[in-house]
Amino acid sequence: MQARHLDLARLVRTLVAPLTLAIPPLYWVAEATRRASYTPLGRDQGIFQYIAWAVAQGERDYRDIRDVNGPLTHLVHRVLLALGGADEHRFRVLDLAMTGATFALAGACLPGLRGRRAPEAVDRLAWALAGWVVLSGQYLLYGYWDLAQRESFFDWFLLPSVGLQLVAQARFRGHEAPARQERLLMVAGALSVVPWLGKPTYALFTVAQALALLADRDLVVTRRRALARFAVGGALGALVPLAWLAAVGDVGAYVRVQLSDVPAMYRFIWPRSAADILSNPWNASQIIYGLVGALVLLSLVVMGEMPVRVVAVALLPIAALGSVLAQAKGFPYHFHPLTAGVHLQWLLLVAWLAERTRVARRDLALVRLVPVAVGVAVALRVATSMEDSPHIRATWMLWGVSRAEDRTTREFYAHFPEPDFFPYEMHQTADYVRAHTRPEDRVQTYGMDPYVLFLAGRRSATPYIYAYDLDDDTAMRGSTGGAPDERQRARIRALRDAHEADLLARVQKDPPAAWVLLDRSPLMSEDDAWDDLEKHCPETAAWVKDHYRESAEFGHDHVWLRDDIAPPLDAGPAPAPDDDAPDPAP
Repeated sequence: MQARHLDLARLVRTLVAPLTLAIPPLYWVAEATRRASYTPLGRDQGIFQYIAWAVAQGERDYRDIRDVNGPLTHLVHRVLLALGGADEHRFRVLDLAMTGATFALAGACLPGLRGRRAPEAVDRLAWALAGWVVLSGQYLLYGYWDLAQRESFFDWFLLPSVGLQLVAQARFRGHEAPARQERLLMVAGALSVVPWLGKPTYALFTVAQALALLADRDLVVTRRRALARFAVGGALGALVPLAWLAAVGDVGAYVRVQLSDVPAMYRFIWPRSAADILSNPWNASQIIYGLVGALVLLSLVVMGEMPVRVVAVALLPIAALGSVLAQAKGFPYHFHPLTAGVHLQWLLLVAWLAERTRVARRDLALVRLVPVAVGVAVALRVATSMEDSPHIRATWMLWGVSRAEDRTTREFYAHFPEPDFFPYEMHQTADYVRAHTRPEDRVQTYGMDPYVLFLAGRRSATPYIYAYDLDDDTAMRGSTGGAPDERQRARIRALRDAHEADLLARVQKDPPAAWVLLDRSPLMSEDDAWDDLEKHCPETAAWVKDHYRESAEFGHDHVWLRDDIAPPLDAGPAPAPDDDAPDPAP
């Protein structure tokens, strides 16, 4: 009986801290997750959906589709499409499931910071639940536009890498075999390096993890051997996106875009200085949380209270801040690793306190309440912050979104207003293009939304799916993060001229069946897409005018069909597609 009582007391002590974190916000996190799964895709998700689909149709990445993003993003979307992600709801479910799984894995790696005994399965499961709730809580504060973004995809690899490194560097009694540590370090290294092929700034996180290894004198193997295994794993991890690039892309074109075109032109598109980024109140709040958390954890490490392996978690927000500033854009989704890193620090602090305050002396028994108190504070923060989640605020989602047909109406898309993104009109345009062209026909767009090609199941006539490759006004102006000098302006102008010359040569050689012009697209100097094309590509516009005719208009979207397939001039305006008809997946 006494043994059973002791086992029950130990179980309570094991579960109280993670359940204190998980239970208060659980309902709101679960409900926000459900509602977020019904949100439509934004511009960036649509872009990468098209690229992944086009690659599957035989297009060569970076040669037939010009993009400045790394191949990892395209690979992730290709995998999601293979799993049924052409449907927007399925895409969201897959993203939320994978994101939640990696959050849970990171949480499961937190126990065992103090003791020499390896945590039991129930311990890791409880912290996995806490990890999912707390980390999902911060993730669901982002709106539909910023979910399933590049940084959130890359966190699938980063957070498990940091978590597994915590486990790898531990010296649990009975688990001190060098081979085990080396295997875990190789896995951590592989996961850490994979995101480099998404954005090179993720190398900063790998540096932070390497510092945690260098500073740790309590490893089972030597530090040199540990670093070597971490590096070998990193090299193996990099092979996955590199193999994808070699299989479906043009390596030379990718290198040229990254090393030549990006520094010459694209870095001047909406660059923001560090002062500009730090001046935004929301940005500043997240950064302050990260800096304070890093200071607290590093101080505890220096004082010998926390193990050195915690350094990787402590430096996570610092590396994330470096990544944000290096990109010089300051978009909200760039902060995914920072906000996730901050919440992982909070989880780690509570996990450490729960183990640090396990005392046997009765006169010190009250200290056992410390992790509960801190856990309550974190849980309260997560739960109350869910009031600001756009998904919790979307009470209209309590009805009218469960059926696929409910999510294809004008009323549905009206709940997601953007000043330069019009998904309902895009679906109408795609229906029209699909009805008036053949599957093998090519279609050229002018704007920023190749998603319309994905919806229509038509490939682009040229590699130029972004207006900023042809309208260089934004790059010429620069912003607070810098503006091009005369030499750089000449280089930008030369790139733009080369792009137009190549586009015109391609469409003249093999005229596409249609052009789709998207008004009010970002990075165009004119609201009217045709006016922008005429202003910046007059020769191309003149050729289009001679061979095409505007055949349909859906709000901000205009379809110009080739003269030989355009309806007769006296046919009248094109009928709008049925509002309630669902869009077939390509």
